[in-house]
Amino acid sequence: AKIKNILDAEAYTSWLQADKIFKTLAFYATLIVVIFSLKPNLLIKQPWSFTFIREDHLLHFICYFGMTSLYFFAFYTKQNALKKSLIYSLALGGILELLQLFPIFQRHFDYTDLLANSLGMLSAWLIIKGFFNYSVKE
Repeated sequence: AKIKNILDAEAYTSWLQADKIFKTLAFYATLIVVIFSLKPNLLIKQPWSFTFIREDHLLHFICYFGMTSLYFFAFYTKQNALKKSLIYSLALGGILELLQLFPIFQRHFDYTDLLANSLGMLSAWLIIKGFFNYSVKE
């Protein structure tokens, strides 16, 4: 009997083959991000910070880290999944931030939000590249 290798890449990544689940999650997560990014901020509140980082930047970082990861899992069975996940996240963040220039949304463009988005995407890319380097189809 052949002993199955515990570090077999197929065994660890077989759950990623359920791309319909990840595509559904990515769709709903994108919808939530769009809604919360464009809805008017009706609450005037004192912003809080976490170790000198404004709360909205922390939320942007976490959000785009998650979006990039979800997009990667949704595209896992496709060629260039990591590249596509970065492009989709970058496009989403850029378009949403540019839409905030229009007064109808009652929001404000902030280049530091784009920086926080980019840092979240870069962090996700580095972690995915580290964990899934053997199975990423480039």
